[in-house]
Amino acid sequence: MFRSFLKAITLLAVASITASCAGPSQVREPQNVPPGKLYAGPIINITAPNSEGWQLLKSDSSGLAFGRRGNAPDESFTAQVATFNPPQTDSPEEFESLMVKGAQSDANTERFQTKSFTHKFTSARGYPCVQMNNISEDTKAQSGPNKTEPLIMQNEHLYCRHPVRKNIGFVVIYSHRGKELHPDFQTEAHSFIEGIQVPSTPSSK
Repeated sequence: MFRSFLKAITLLAVASITASCAGPSQVREPQNVPPGKLYAGPIINITAPNSEGWQLLKSDSSGLAFGRRGNAPDESFTAQVATFNPPQTDSPEEFESLMVKGAQSDANTERFQTKSFTHKFTSARGYPCVQMNNISEDTKAQSGPNKTEPLIMQNEHLYCRHPVRKNIGFVVIYSHRGKELHPDFQTEAHSFIEGIQVPSTPSSK
């Protein structure tokens, strides 16, 4: 189930910005989102990206997904937050290994060719998290009704176990897809990820 979750959010990162019809996990119509809008919740507080042009593409009990078009043709961005149920782990090393193996096991190696991949455990937030960064080539990116072409994908992920509700995890993903690397990607990704925080008095229910 955990691996299936990782696969689902990977597919969403690829497909959400170009979705043409509403599905069960999408909003009926994309909604324009003011920069930095706060979506407060009992488990995590989600702050929308602090820039213009973003739309809310997905909203359900598992999380939110935002997307926007880039300035260049076939360029897009996604920013997502989702919850999941991580298995019990007994050490930082085990937690990191579980997150990395889950991500790698569900990678679509026929479509995506990894160019770089890094990961590390961090407790900077006061609870266990794993940072992942990767650059890959989407060899079958849909750029038109009957057209595909290779595009570059940049992804930054943060997987965390909730500090109070230990059976819950959450993942924050910021992605860019286009013909070239986005020069401000890391700054934008870090800004969005920093805006996702556990409430100071989270629900214990």
